[in-house]
Amino acid sequence: MSSLIELYKNVESVLEKMEIPPRPGILDQIFLETRQEEPDFLRLASLISEDMTLSASLIKTVNSPFFGLQHRASSVQDALMLLGLEVASRMVAGILLRHTFPRRPELDELWDASLKIAVLSHWLALRLGRSLGLRPADAYTFGLFRDCGMAVMQIRQPDYANTLTRARAEPRLSFTEVERSVLGIDHAVVGSKLASDWRLSDEMAWGILFHHAIAELDASAEVPQPSRLRLVALAQFADRLLQDNAQLAVDHEWDKLGPRCLEILGLDEGGQAELSAEAGEFILGDLPRMLL
Repeated sequence: MSSLIELYKNVESVLEKMEIPPRPGILDQIFLETRQEEPDFLRLASLISEDMTLSASLIKTVNSPFFGLQHRASSVQDALMLLGLEVASRMVAGILLRHTFPRRPELDELWDASLKIAVLSHWLALRLGRSLGLRPADAYTFGLFRDCGMAVMQIRQPDYANTLTRARAEPRLSFTEVERSVLGIDHAVVGSKLASDWRLSDEMAWGILFHHAIAELDASAEVPQPSRLRLVALAQFADRLLQDNAQLAVDHEWDKLGPRCLEILGLDEGGQAELSAEAGEFILGDLPRMLL
């Protein structure tokens, strides 16, 4: 994480202007509780239940078809017990992320896109299974937070919508290079800092930082951990599949990152075609039901 800290220091003055939302206090309490030998589920349930919106959203999420649990949760304590503390804490962080920002149409569009990427990333991680060595819960969390820096940029940069349009249309430069050329900073740096501040794992913060740059890391002296690369590649593949099925705004990032992503995921042309077909059926069939 030291390299990330150094990077944040290098752009500290710009990050300060971004006014990244501070970590909600309840995440600190969850973080401390998860490190106890015997976490107090009842105490955590009581804390979460104090926020009616948060508790209702958590119970609704747990009872959604996405989890496919045999038993339904009727309370926050049920939700914690059914999911386990680690997964539940990530669900709480994801819910708080969305509720931290004001309601705006462009942000609602961003959150909906992130949720689709998260659910499909989870499905892909299950589908690829042991060959990836990637936990589906990690893939889901990364999908939720991957583009969280865009939310900050939307709020803090009045002309960000035009920059976003330019970045999506750019065929050669990376998405983040376009942002930096216009704004002096990009959503990957901002999102990585938010993830770090909100105590997501180093792996998550690293992945968010480099999710538009993994093709360039081959020339780097530092070899990233395979699990970090797989997180990024899986989410990018999910993004591409959703674009192919008219679920997300179209950009040119797959043209720049696709070959490297497929290499990281160990997919040849035949494997990609087979998985794409299966994913298309999932996107048009089960995915809408899981987003309710």
